[in-house]
Amino acid sequence: MTASDNSRADVLVVGAGPTGLTMACELARHGITPRIIDKSPAPSDKSKAFGIHARTLELFEGMGIADTVLGQGNICNGFDMYNHGKPLASVVFDSLQSKYPFFLIIAQSDTEKILNAHLESYGIRVEREKELVGIEHKQDSLRARIGLKDGSEEFIDCSYIAGCDGAHSTSRHLLDLEFKGAPYPNYWLLADCDLDWKYPLHHLSVFIHPRGVTAYFPLYSDRGRLMFELPDAPVDEEMPDPTIEDVRRLMGEREIDYRSVGNPNWLAYFKLHHRMVDKYGDGRVFLSGDAAHIHSPMGGQGMNTGIQDSYNLAWKLALVLKGKSPESILGSYNEERHRIGEGVVNLTDKAARMVGIHNPVLSAIRNNLIGRLSKIDAVQEKLLTTLSQIEINYRESPIVVERWYQPDAVEGYHNYRHDLQAGERVKDYTLLSLDGKYSTQLYGLFKDTRHKLLLFTGALPEDMEFDELRKIRRSIETEYEDMIDVHLIAGTNALPPDFIKMSSVWRDEDLLMHRDFGAAKSSLYLIRPDGYIGFRNQPASLSDLLEYLPIIFL
Repeated sequence: MTASDNSRADVLVVGAGPTGLTMACELARHGITPRIIDKSPAPSDKSKAFGIHARTLELFEGMGIADTVLGQGNICNGFDMYNHGKPLASVVFDSLQSKYPFFLIIAQSDTEKILNAHLESYGIRVEREKELVGIEHKQDSLRARIGLKDGSEEFIDCSYIAGCDGAHSTSRHLLDLEFKGAPYPNYWLLADCDLDWKYPLHHLSVFIHPRGVTAYFPLYSDRGRLMFELPDAPVDEEMPDPTIEDVRRLMGEREIDYRSVGNPNWLAYFKLHHRMVDKYGDGRVFLSGDAAHIHSPMGGQGMNTGIQDSYNLAWKLALVLKGKSPESILGSYNEERHRIGEGVVNLTDKAARMVGIHNPVLSAIRNNLIGRLSKIDAVQEKLLTTLSQIEINYRESPIVVERWYQPDAVEGYHNYRHDLQAGERVKDYTLLSLDGKYSTQLYGLFKDTRHKLLLFTGALPEDMEFDELRKIRRSIETEYEDMIDVHLIAGTNALPPDFIKMSSVWRDEDLLMHRDFGAAKSSLYLIRPDGYIGFRNQPASLSDLLEYLPIIFL
């Protein structure tokens, strides 16, 4: 079969797991119609990954599927560690600075069903039993060679390929990118089963014991996933099929107090790996998710990281394909996400090695440190923001800039010093209309796909600051009306008459946003479609903003 009009795509997405489905959904939301292929005949019915962290839920809100995901998941609100079955440390999630202060338990198969239905709402279906087998690189495009189930081939001409095809990625192999890393030395036993025990059913749990580490992940009702490290199992021999009796024996040996365990629907031995590519693609081919990085499941980071890879890349591809952005912004995908992936691989590797210490002296030192550190509020906060991925930032990105000049003296200025920097995530806030009669959520303003320019008046704006804000608004609404939405965040009720009549003017009650954003004086923040700050400027300056915008827009 040769290339034809109906064998064309702006973007070919390879792989229909959560990462690939998110990529396709986000491209569609941004106005690009991709094609998405998967070599399997049907979606997997296995739970595989099963946890969604706060940051991913925030992104799902932007996609319009957060409520659906929440309706099918179960909330996990804590994390506990035990030593010889006795409590060692505990962390609860309710202090997390997000509207989703928890870890949502939902099977990967259910997440895929939701994403697939969302994709079909755009009129796009996964093309199954189609496998990428070759890529021809042309000057301004690609030709993908696709193997079909009957042995024939199809050719798809495309501008870009998003390789989301998992740990054994064909996309990665065709780019000849090395997947650096290694397997961990031990076998693990996985068991999804019914469980009745004395420990909290809706907390993540890790049991430390000289015979091996055991991890517990709640699934739903009284069902959970148990993962047993097997340090004594011979790694160079084939393991027999596991049984529920193996599970009961291991729990008894490790002093895990349970009343009953049974009815398994998945029992398997497996090995864990930690691997990563040096770069997230080459030329017009990009890698996301497990195609680019794999690691220990400690902390439930894998699927979340892959989804966020896709969320980062999709808006950039869309702007380039629409002719609104220079192709150079695509380089920021590797610059931004490779550092994040590397951090996740290193973090999970350290966590896996730390809990896997079996030397009695080192184990005692580790347990003492965990017990003490877990009681420190700052340590708990750091752990929560890391696990939930809300602390992820792109401050070092080549497309993130700030022109920030702090005022010498503003009354109460010390309250503004903990300000959000360019490259950081923006959390949700409640905003009031000027008359106070109705409110809206900041995330509600973010739901379309354009950049958002937030203009802060400051608490005590002067006439010249109003003049500059007025110029900025007029210029952006004239020159960038189809790319940037402008919103005025008022820190005072004393606004000029023309400001009161502007569209999208909101009151910052108690100056909460002004303080968090460091907007002691008039300031501006340009928020990217993925909810991160691309540019910030104080005092607000049209010339500074216009100097930045060509980095992002043509």
